[in-house]
Amino acid sequence: MRAPAIMGLAAVLMLAACDEPTVITHVDKQPHMEMSDLVVMQGPSGIPVEIHGLPWDGADRSALAAAIRPPAGASQGTTFSALPQGGHAGRHGWRLVLHFNPQGGVPRSDHDCKLTSDVKTNAPPDGSYAVNVTFCEGAAWQAHAYLKVLEAEPGDIDAFSAALRQTMLAIFRENSDHDR
Repeated sequence: MRAPAIMGLAAVLMLAACDEPTVITHVDKQPHMEMSDLVVMQGPSGIPVEIHGLPWDGADRSALAAAIRPPAGASQGTTFSALPQGGHAGRHGWRLVLHFNPQGGVPRSDHDCKLTSDVKTNAPPDGSYAVNVTFCEGAAWQAHAYLKVLEAEPGDIDAFSAALRQTMLAIFRENSDHDR
């Protein structure tokens, strides 16, 4: 079995293992992007995470960023830390942008990388959330996916962490939509 097929099978099995039903769509990455680039993206306090909106009422942006973990096989020393909206200007060029419950429900990674302040989002729906996940270098997207968690327990940071890990795995697997 070829490595891409094994990675694809692993992604399906990992998604099936999640307690919460998830749907990951709009997966794409620039051809040069690899999972090992997570190491390059890190600044002094890890990979900066710019968060717009929330997955549930009362969620703490710093706790959400700290809960993100890379998939197995990536640098397990990779960490993530919250960055204020627009805080990337004049600083570390790489960052992860999480845009929760975007208005219109349409993922716009090209737009998300250019945000300079908090953007208006839909209120967190009861028991679910959607998030556009975009890795940006400056104002340009490098990799992205759109995640819908259809059954979520508000405050379940472990399930949030697992869903983001699955999304990163889908983004960085060898056969992304961009490669087809």
